[in-house]
Amino acid sequence: MSDEPRIYPHPHTDRLATIVRGACGVFLGVALAAEIWVRCGGFGPWASAALFAFSVVGCALGSMRHGDSFWYGLLYRGR
Repeated sequence: MSDEPRIYPHPHTDRLATIVRGACGVFLGVALAAEIWVRCGGFGPWASAALFAFSVVGCALGSMRHGDSFWYGLLYRGR
């Protein structure tokens, strides 16, 4: 037996899975930004728009690129 690690090709996700991951990431981003916005007592209109935009885009891209590992990371970090 060899001690070399086995490298498996990254599975290609289909288009529907990518769309679902992106939509779930968008919902998470909105919920996360709303939670931050409420806890901090609200911001001005430009700061609120930036908070929501960065949160939504960041969560959507993270979810689409990293898939299940993104969600597992959130679950284990939240505990």
